Amino acid sequence: MQLRQRLLIATLLALGLLIGPGSSVTAHAKYKGHSQTPTELRGTWYQYQGHHKWTKIKITKHKVINSGKVLYSTKKKGSQRLYVKKYKKGYGGVNYCLNGKFKYGYQTMGNFWLSKKKVHGKRIMQSYYNMGYFQAYTRTKLAHNYSYQYDGAD
Repeated sequence: MQLRQRLLIATLLALGLLIGPGSSVTAHAKYKGHSQTPTELRGTWYQYQGHHKWTKIKITKHKVINSGKVLYSTKKKGSQRLYVKKYKKGYGGVNYCLNGKFKYGYQTMGNFWLSKKKVHGKRIMQSYYNMGYFQAYTRTKLAHNYSYQYDGAD
């Protein structure tokens, strides 16, 4: 009787190995946005405005705060809801729109990405909003604005 059980188990295992890989189900998930900010953008970022004043952007896991005001959050609704859309092309690589469900251009701060450009050996965060103007943010308060206007000559 033990021989029959062993033979039955061996046969079932062999059939499982032969049939199993051929009948696997493949699931494809489409990227539709996230309610969490990318880890590379999280932290406090500064942009010099002149006269010893800075714009401060604080990006946490579920919020984006600009100069003390919560702009995007998972708890807000409409165009102020944190809904991260990832774009793989443009501006030299991966960039993110932090409120991907905006309806009009004035409702967004633009796309953000961690740039390959460095200031004092540290990478900067850049954003693009409109008309070729790129804003640059550093992790420390520096008395220089590294933002620039792209005129197409480069």
